[in-house]
Amino acid sequence: MQEGSLSLTPSFRIFYLRLLGFCFLYFSSVAGTQAECPVQLSQQRVVVRYNGSVAVNCNTSITHKGMGWEASEGAVPMTRDKMITWRVSHLTEWDIEPFCFINHEEQCQVQLLVTIYKTPDSVSISIVDHSGPMIEGQQYKLQCDVHDVAPVQNLTVKWYKGQTLLDKTTFTEDSKTPLNETATLLIRPDRADDGAQYSCAAELELGAEGPQPPPNKTSESLSFTVYFKPIIDENKLPSIVPVFRGYPEVLVCEAEGNPKPTISWILGTNVIVYNETLTISESTPEHVYCIADNSAGRTTRQVNVSIQDISISTVSHTGPMIAGEWYELQCFIQNVVFKIVDVRWYKLNQINVTETIKTPANLTYKVRIRPDRADDGAQFWCEAKLEAKGPQRYSTMSSDHLSITVHSKPIIDENKLPSIVPVFRGNPEVLVCEAEGNPKPTISWILGTNVIVYNETLTISESTPEHVYCVANNSVGRTTRQVNVSIQDISISTVSHTGPMIAGEWYELQCFIQNVVFKIVDVRWYKLNQINVTETIKTPANLTYKVRIRPDRADDGAQFWCEAKLEAKGPQRYSTMSSDHLSITVHFKPIIDENKLPSIVPVFRGYPEVLVCEAEGNPKPTISWILGTNVIVYNESLTISESTPEHVYCVANNSVGRTTRQVNVSIQAKPIIDENKLPSIVPVFRGYPEVLVCEAEGNPKPTISWILGTNVIVYNETLTISESTPEHVYCVANNSAGRTTRQVNVSIQDISISTVSHTGPMIAGEWYELQCFIQNVVFKIVDVRWYKLNQINVTETIKTPANLTYKVRIRPDRADDGAQFWCEAKLEAKGPQRYSTMSSDHLSITVHFKPIIDENKLPSIVPVFRGNPEVLVCEAEGNPKPTISWILGTNVIVYNETLTISESTPEHVYCVANNSAGRTTRQVNVVLKEDYLPLIAGLIAVTVVFISVIFIFIYSIYYKTAKMGRYSLKDAKPSAQNENIAQNGKHSPIPMKKLSQSDILA
Repeated sequence: MQEGSLSLTPSFRIFYLRLLGFCFLYFSSVAGTQAECPVQLSQQRVVVRYNGSVAVNCNTSITHKGMGWEASEGAVPMTRDKMITWRVSHLTEWDIEPFCFINHEEQCQVQLLVTIYKTPDSVSISIVDHSGPMIEGQQYKLQCDVHDVAPVQNLTVKWYKGQTLLDKTTFTEDSKTPLNETATLLIRPDRADDGAQYSCAAELELGAEGPQPPPNKTSESLSFTVYFKPIIDENKLPSIVPVFRGYPEVLVCEAEGNPKPTISWILGTNVIVYNETLTISESTPEHVYCIADNSAGRTTRQVNVSIQDISISTVSHTGPMIAGEWYELQCFIQNVVFKIVDVRWYKLNQINVTETIKTPANLTYKVRIRPDRADDGAQFWCEAKLEAKGPQRYSTMSSDHLSITVHSKPIIDENKLPSIVPVFRGNPEVLVCEAEGNPKPTISWILGTNVIVYNETLTISESTPEHVYCVANNSVGRTTRQVNVSIQDISISTVSHTGPMIAGEWYELQCFIQNVVFKIVDVRWYKLNQINVTETIKTPANLTYKVRIRPDRADDGAQFWCEAKLEAKGPQRYSTMSSDHLSITVHFKPIIDENKLPSIVPVFRGYPEVLVCEAEGNPKPTISWILGTNVIVYNESLTISESTPEHVYCVANNSVGRTTRQVNVSIQAKPIIDENKLPSIVPVFRGYPEVLVCEAEGNPKPTISWILGTNVIVYNETLTISESTPEHVYCVANNSAGRTTRQVNVSIQDISISTVSHTGPMIAGEWYELQCFIQNVVFKIVDVRWYKLNQINVTETIKTPANLTYKVRIRPDRADDGAQFWCEAKLEAKGPQRYSTMSSDHLSITVHFKPIIDENKLPSIVPVFRGNPEVLVCEAEGNPKPTISWILGTNVIVYNETLTISESTPEHVYCVANNSAGRTTRQVNVVLKEDYLPLIAGLIAVTVVFISVIFIFIYSIYYKTAKMGRYSLKDAKPSAQNENIAQNGKHSPIPMKKLSQSDILA
């Protein structure tokens, strides 16, 4: 061995191996206490576009031996910094898996998840195994090709028709590199899809870390033609078509289809007509078919041709009909397939019967008739009005006309042959008897028992029997008419009275008409050529007509008479019988002329007045005056003065009666207050005095005073009133003639605002009512308005004055705390400047609202590092001011705005802000973060110390071994005393202990 070289003995080697094992066990135990790698990445996952840039930070808070990034691109060499960045400007490695590592007590690493995406180069849509038009109802496959896209597992293909999403397709392949993908969609097009735009879109859904919105690429639109089977327009071609004989109908067959269909008609076995229209008539087959045909299919519609017919006939009768007897007619309607709106029977263009039938069929309608003589030769027919769907579908079917012959019993013309014929002596009359009948009747007259005259006319006189008879006869029957021959006379008289009549009393006049056998058209009473009474009498007889009269003074000397107007058949058959004239005398009670003698006569002192009393009466009345108890003055005139009694009487007297008129002598006049200038109700607005004016007229001139309350009297024509004036004041006008008082009601106008059924603060967001109370309103309210901070909220127009309450609903929010509300009423009264506005006091409201916690000052997630407490601050806005508390676990509540949290704080704590309006809670999640910096620093310090100790220990051994190599141990002997080895036979100054094998291994 050379000098100065280190030679390890076997015992030292054993010691060294034991030392290394101890170090390995120590570091293993220290590393086992570390739960996770002490590095943090700024992003756990990144999504990067292919060939795009990326940068992620890796940081630590502990002292380390080195940290770095390991990656196939952008690796970062190991450094002693506490933050390093992995950065790649053009990332192209599809399966890159970078990780950040750190050397602390041992090496650990954290991997970064990297997703590289690439949008497709192209997206296209096509139809699989098909070209040309599609057929409606068949199934086809659409294909979407997506070229060169990654990652496929994040790809979604969306199918669209126009803007409408139809379906989605996703993929399960797990590939990081770009692939070509194909998606398919099955469709079954209908006619609405003809020309529709189909497209597909490829979308990469890369999660929250990916770009937003997700990358999307859409194909060009694909449109195609859809062929569909024809559809015949049933509205234009009904299934049943009526045809009236002689009136052809045109059928129109229109059909919709793609391609455009061809139209043809099938009529019978071998007849085909190629046209959209077909003219049909009564010769057309019962069933025709419209066929619409194209390459997609064929549609057939059957049309039933219904030949319409109608006829009329009698039921169980032939030949002429007898007037007045009942017969039946029937109307037969054949092959009616449409709704019968109504069936009508006609006679000479007059509608006689209408029936409404709702069910089409072969129908028979009957009607009973009772013909009269006017129906001879009449024509009857029936019509049916039909209705079907479609334009101009109302039609009318008419039967042939049925003419009838009617035989009738004779009817004597009563207009030409009256039943009573007046005969005035010496004036013969000619009677004419005409009769109508079928067959034509014969005419004869019967006079007495055996006298018969065969002629249509008969001359009568006063010698003719009282009753004669006209007889009309034919094969149907015989008609007889009696004629009464009457000799005429008339007279007038009073009933149960003679002499003058008294005005105003009732009397009776009678008119006696003798032997009246003709119709009395009327009886009239006359007075001085004036018709007073008219009576119409229809029954001839010896008659007495009475009339009640009540004559008045104007009837004195009047003449009355009566006239009877008689009517008989034949020309110039009107005649009038008049009585003699009856003259009457009328006595009546005196009537004083009130125009010349008023009931009240004013007399001023020193100025006498002359009263004139004139009276009309029959006999002429006498005039007298009564003054007091025993004074009577017989004269038509009377002079009065202030000494005349207050009441004097004019008396007019005659044999019929006595009339008295009182005259009031008024020496002076009582006051009269002018009500136009002093209304009974006067409104007064607070702060605006009103002036009342009281004017009165009287003789002598009255004095004016005002009464206000019990003891207050104001002597003046005017009075100023205000809100302090009593509710009732009185104007008093007084003179020697009397006293007049007028009450004036003072109406204090007022307006107030208040809440309804609520006091105190309001809660934000809840509904409340405000009311505006208007008191003693006597004028028209033009409108009522609500205000809040000078903003008009509500306007109401009220027309009826009263004590009124108006309400409005409000829903205050927090901004309304302290807001002021008021209401105004605009009043209108007659007269100038009568528009006025009443405003209530302002109502200030307090709004309580639920607390709102300031989320900016109190985040929902708070990280806490061990040994580093955090202080949370919970601030909340609310009214009333909210109280703040913290809930930690089940039973722990802390009342404070701040809360200190540490690693021992529960995972979830809650800040609670509470006031009378409500409660708000905010959850805070406490996230515990491990602070490895002190631990790492301590481990590093221990490691440095331990390594230093080992180094010193090894160095000391090395040093000692090197010194000992300068001496030879040959022939060395142990000392007898301490058994140490001698150096060159000498005692060593350093004692050497003998080491056993166990000591070395230890």
